[in-house]
Amino acid sequence: MNVRKRVAAAAVTAAVGAGLALTAPAAQAAPAGGAGTQGWHMLFDQPHGPTNKWSTPDFVPDRGNLHIVYGCYGHDGAKIKAEIVRTKDRKVVGRSNGSDWCADGAEKKVTTGNVRAGDAYYIRLKISGPKHSLYARAFDSH
Repeated sequence: MNVRKRVAAAAVTAAVGAGLALTAPAAQAAPAGGAGTQGWHMLFDQPHGPTNKWSTPDFVPDRGNLHIVYGCYGHDGAKIKAEIVRTKDRKVVGRSNGSDWCADGAEKKVTTGNVRAGDAYYIRLKISGPKHSLYARAFDSH
């Protein structure tokens, strides 16, 4: 084992031993928190196999702001649209601005402050064109 590997292993051991949290990739994908006083809490994170439309399972934010990240894999002219829907009355409370291209998993985003803490919501994704694999994540602000 060379010196660099030993130093790196010692640093990781010291960080874990000191109780420092290592950041997971999903946490790194959270949206920026503005002035540094606002953080984001992941409510939902799930991929889905090839389809033209998908409604995610319900999730419940505990704050009034909601941010979703979504996308689809492929690069053949298909377009994707997203809506944030309140479960109890199926009211759309946020949506993407038109359709975005499926661009090999590139992230698309929608943020809305039009949600009620404690109510259940879901994300509805629709693709125009061939079926593609999809993913969706939802965050609320803290």
